[in-house]
Amino acid sequence: MKLGFSISAFQYEELNENSDWYLWLTDEINIANKRVIGELPVNNFYLSKFSQVHEIASKLNASFWRLNLSWGRIFKQKDKRSEEAVSTYKKLLKDLKDRGFKVILCLNHFDLPKWVHDPIVARDSLLTEGPLGWYSEDTINHFLHFSSFVKDNFSEYVDLWCTFNEPNIMILFGYLSGIFPPGITSKRAYQKALRNVLTAHEEVYNLFHREKVGIIFNFPYIQGNEKVKEELFTILKDINFDWIGVNYYTRLVVNEKGQPIDGYGMFCKPNSFSFDNNPCSDYGWEVYPEGLKYVLQDVNKFDKPIIVTENGIADSKDFLRPAFLISHMKAIKESKVNVEAYLYWSLIDNFEWNFGYQMKFGIYTLDLKARPSAYIFKELTSFV
Repeated sequence: MKLGFSISAFQYEELNENSDWYLWLTDEINIANKRVIGELPVNNFYLSKFSQVHEIASKLNASFWRLNLSWGRIFKQKDKRSEEAVSTYKKLLKDLKDRGFKVILCLNHFDLPKWVHDPIVARDSLLTEGPLGWYSEDTINHFLHFSSFVKDNFSEYVDLWCTFNEPNIMILFGYLSGIFPPGITSKRAYQKALRNVLTAHEEVYNLFHREKVGIIFNFPYIQGNEKVKEELFTILKDINFDWIGVNYYTRLVVNEKGQPIDGYGMFCKPNSFSFDNNPCSDYGWEVYPEGLKYVLQDVNKFDKPIIVTENGIADSKDFLRPAFLISHMKAIKESKVNVEAYLYWSLIDNFEWNFGYQMKFGIYTLDLKARPSAYIFKELTSFV
């Protein structure tokens, strides 16, 4: 099994103001309601220091790199592309290939250009004014055009394609729980937006005929209600993919109604212990490595190549991360599932959406200093 890292454009690259997330993070109502903390990714440096970042990853025995190209950075407007952005991305991807990395290029990792989605207008108008992002069928055609452009201009650097990162989370958080842009809580809006995203996936899958096209889902290990787990897997039964990415962080324990139970999984207090006495991260996420074993066994039923595309922990003091890494590698081994690569989230502390820079997922700090867990990561394959 190979090692690698996953990143996303908005979380790693220099500030991009042509993003729906820029509008979301700077909205006065969101700041006042403490839905966001008022931070922007102004400390990011990936585009200007990508060679240095890739060198660090290479020295840690990483050979896989998963990223996305910023749609809003390449296309400032619908029909106006930035040649500077295209040139920078080609240099960045070439640097990865020259170092021997296998590149997974994701076409979308949450954020959209402002001309595709204005989440504040969408929210305040209750989805009657736009641009409306994934609530609008127009976005399917916009995304198809962008995907075609990326394929035509960057395919020589790409080993595996991915349409979406965690579309299940993106749409759930944006249109049902309301914590991501556009902050809507409507089952009807959720169903429509999810349908549009899955339609976009299928159209891109058909467009990229003969390429290796996958999709990445967030797979918590669901306990307490089989129907909830079935709903997650039903989405994947209705679409085509050549490989599947598993993002796993913790479990989800629910009651008979499918509602999360506090004290387990993502619903714990930060830096505490779960009701099962498992340690919890700075985020309040329970460390539950055995869940990865069961998730992999379930995903393996699709009979498609599997990559663990995200697994990580917010741990500023690096107390839990060393054991976290080793225990999750052992869970992969115990699953007896053929996993092509394990991609940690993430190499460097990243901008964590609504939480800004508060959550430290990196095995390196933002000033590129190694945490002790970096040395564990380098030797991870010896634990398999």
